[in-house]
This record gives sequence, C-alpha cells and structure tokens, in this order.
Amino acid sequence: MHERQSKFPLCGPCSRRQGPQIGFPPAKGEGCYICGGLSEGLDKVSAKVVPHLAKFEFHTFSIGLVLPQGVQEREDSLRSEFRIRGGQTVKSDFSNRLSSKIAKRTRKRLDKVRPDVTILVNLAAGTVETASRPAFLHARYTKPRGVAQRRSFCEKCGGKGCEACGGAGYSTLPSVEGLVSKKLGALLGAAKFKFTWYGSEDAESAVYPPGRPFVVEAKNPLRRSVPSQLRLRTGKGGMLVSGIRTTHARLGSPAFTFRTRVSMLAERPVVATDVKRLQKEMRNALVQYRNNKGRLVYKKVYSVRATSRGKKVTADVRLDGGLPVKRLVSGESVSPSFSESLRTQLRCQRFDIVGVWPKRAPVDGEG
Repeated sequence: MHERQSKFPLCGPCSRRQGPQIGFPPAKGEGCYICGGLSEGLDKVSAKVVPHLAKFEFHTFSIGLVLPQGVQEREDSLRSEFRIRGGQTVKSDFSNRLSSKIAKRTRKRLDKVRPDVTILVNLAAGTVETASRPAFLHARYTKPRGVAQRRSFCEKCGGKGCEACGGAGYSTLPSVEGLVSKKLGALLGAAKFKFTWYGSEDAESAVYPPGRPFVVEAKNPLRRSVPSQLRLRTGKGGMLVSGIRTTHARLGSPAFTFRTRVSMLAERPVVATDVKRLQKEMRNALVQYRNNKGRLVYKKVYSVRATSRGKKVTADVRLDGGLPVKRLVSGESVSPSFSESLRTQLRCQRFDIVGVWPKRAPVDGEG
C-alpha cells in the first residue's frame, strides 16, 4: 500500500464510498479518518429517533442530518488528493442508511417530497427534532345568531392575557374560529391554526345550510384523522361543521358568490313600484366601492328579490363575495346601492347567509 494512502484509515462504509480503485487501510471506531466512528453508531441513533415519533400519527417521513464540523470537509479533502470524482457523499450515505433503519423499526415509508413527519438529527449535538407537515382541512359551517366568525382580542388586556380572559388573550364570547380551534386542537393534537374564510358575516348573522366554506391549517399536528362533521355547543344554539375533508392545497383569497337574506328599514314607506325598480336596476348591476386599502373594486349583484311592508324591506340577494352587504344597502362609498335605487335612505338591520359557492364550482339551483 502506498505511504500516502496509509495516512487515511477508513471504516468499511467510508472506504466503499470512495470506490474500489484505491485501497485504504481499514479502521474501526474513532480511527476512521472521515467519520471518526459515527458510522458505527447509526444503529443507536435510529433507536434514539424512534421514541420521538411515537406521538405522531404518520405514514411517511424524511430525514435531515447535521454532521459534526469537519466530517464532510475531510472527505472532500481526501477525494481531492486522490482525484476521486462522483460517488455518494458521507452525508447522503448516512442519511440513506439511517432512513432505512428507521423505516425498518417503524414500518413507515421514506418520502423526500411530502413527508408527514420531518426528522432532524444533529449528530454533532446528539439531538433529535421532529415536526409534522401541516394538515389542511376544507369544511363548511352553519351557526346561530350571536356567534362571531373570528375570535377577537380581550377588551381588558388587548390580547396580552389577563384574569378576565383566563390568560388566553381572547374574548370569551363564542366564535367559529375559537370553537373549531378548541375541538380540532383536541382531535389533532395541534396548538396553532390558521383559517382562510370564504367571506365573513356579522356575529348577529345566522349561517344556514349548506353553510359557509372555509379552510383551516393545523400546524404541526400529532394526528391527521378527523370525523366528517363536528357538532359544537355555542351557548347560543348548535353549530355544525360538515363536509370535513383533508387536502394538500393551501388557499389564497378564494373567489365566491353568495346568497343573503337582508332585513332593512327605510326612512319612508316603500311601495310596490319602488320594489320593482330595485329588482330591475340591481339585476346584474356592476357595483363599485373602495375596499379597506382604499382601492377601487368592482363586484356584481346578480339578482334581487324583494318585498316591502311599510318601511320594512326584505330582500333575497345573490352577489359576488367581498361586496359588503351593509354598505350595499346604505350606499356608504358604494354605487349603485339599494338606497340609491329606492330613492330613500335604508339601514341594514340584519343579514343572514343562505348559501356560499366557490366560483370554480357550479352554483346549484342558481340562474
């Protein structure tokens, strides 16, 4: 054996990675020039990892490795000196071997693209960290009046946590977000959730079947299985979350149309001719308004079916998502509006949600 090679004793795995063309003296344990005995300890590492996975419900996993400083550099230096090109690196070799051992111990499958659980093994510090892929759930909710859609910060502490809110930082009033988060937290073993809504409504608005769609992202869940529906107590009446299904997709700002039943009060009695004019002028009307960012936005009102009794007006309206119902009624920075069409000032007393449909899906029973 050449004297130059004798300076680089290698363990079996580290030697095989360099190929058969160059022979290196065999080494055991810490005597390996490249890994310093790490290769022989991978069985113990895999045994250490497995208990960290016991808390998760998962089918696939991936491994990330942090090597001690100098290991990768020593292999690079050796390959440069002996002009060894290509071949698996020490990091990928260790990762593949460790993955194989963990797969055998857990009977789960390696998936480098979309793993349920990601494992980070720091061989330098001797630590193991685990994290699970977020679970995305699509569903619909119905709710009674008196239940808000979103949680609001506690009025006394502004979200800091106090005795009045039990340290949570949120109002104790019932909300869809709060009730669903609490229930899913228990089912999935997750502490943080992010909601994406198909629009919103007032706390005093009822949402009727089939319900308003929404997507919730459960961050770092321990479990991934959920029932198809949840029945929740609100203190104001029953709330139902139905059609729950898991999805791989995130959701941005979804486009949708919706139907709402609006109760309004006019400054003067509204007669039949007023109602006919409202229905005619607002059918397929392109409405402009300024959103919260001050940007001019155009939305469509597809149909209005209205009735009146004195100053009271009730309307069944189908319109684009995002168009603020109360402002559409009053005419506040919205044109055309119901008040504009009826030639009298209207005030929205209440609006309920009858149906919500994503724009990519057909609208059942709607012309």
